Amino acid sequence: MAAQACATHADRVAIYQCDGCAKPLCADCVQASHALFLCRLCGERAIPLGGVGPATVKEHAKRQRLSRRYTLAQAFFYPFRGFGLYMFLGTLVSMAIVEFAVRFGIGCFPFLLAIAFWSLMVGLQFKIVDTTAEGGDELPDWPNYLSIGERIPDVLAYVGIAVLQFAPMAAYFFLVGPQQLLTDDPSLLYWIGFSTFGWLGSAMALVALGAAGRFGPGAALRVDLHLRAFVAAGREALVIANLVFVLGITVWVVRLALRAVPLAGAAVAGTLGAYWIFTSAHLAGLLVRRNAVVFEELYD
Repeated sequence: MAAQACATHADRVAIYQCDGCAKPLCADCVQASHALFLCRLCGERAIPLGGVGPATVKEHAKRQRLSRRYTLAQAFFYPFRGFGLYMFLGTLVSMAIVEFAVRFGIGCFPFLLAIAFWSLMVGLQFKIVDTTAEGGDELPDWPNYLSIGERIPDVLAYVGIAVLQFAPMAAYFFLVGPQQLLTDDPSLLYWIGFSTFGWLGSAMALVALGAAGRFGPGAALRVDLHLRAFVAAGREALVIANLVFVLGITVWVVRLALRAVPLAGAAVAGTLGAYWIFTSAHLAGLLVRRNAVVFEELYD
């Protein structure tokens, strides 16, 4: 379709047409209302021509978010940005309460509390992926815990993602032989193989988390699609997978080293654990955001 000139500004291409007066309009000839774009000439709804312009104010805001430059370095400050900092601190307090209840509580209530809390954290990770893929760069609100129809599938999907992450290492462990790890000095070749399979599991879990958070829990175990998505995303998938793997190893080593330190060690370990939960989900969502066409073609 040939481009039309704006009815008011003849030197500009029209990207809207008024649903009332039918005049072609450029971006300066429309104004945003609460939800829609309106013609400045007659006040009726402005319809985008050929899908070029955003149809709603919400879609316009989303396009602006997605067009902003956002680096991987910025992603590592995700839990501390805006309102997310308070949510991050609230999560640390909640984790401490749950940990205290499990260690010193009586009966089954502490364990029920722990199950409820961690199932909510699973839902939050999926929500982080989804909002990040939509262009969000701050932590979202908590998911609705009372929505059992969401929590149960989310938890089952997360279990599947955990299987994808640790299955390659488990397979390598039993293939090579557990006695290698139990020796005083396992060979360098053994550790290289173990790390390689650990990286493979981490990469598949990254893609699975992104797919499940964006397209629903049912996408979590589509290993064939995860492999195709990872290959199609190319260098970017490789870079993000490496970052997630190194971050996970760093958090695990630091937490292990501080395990014997009373109070301070537990506080640092809990902080790193929460940071890992939020940042890894954000990086998974960022992978989906930057490769939206690839993921939508495969999983939609």
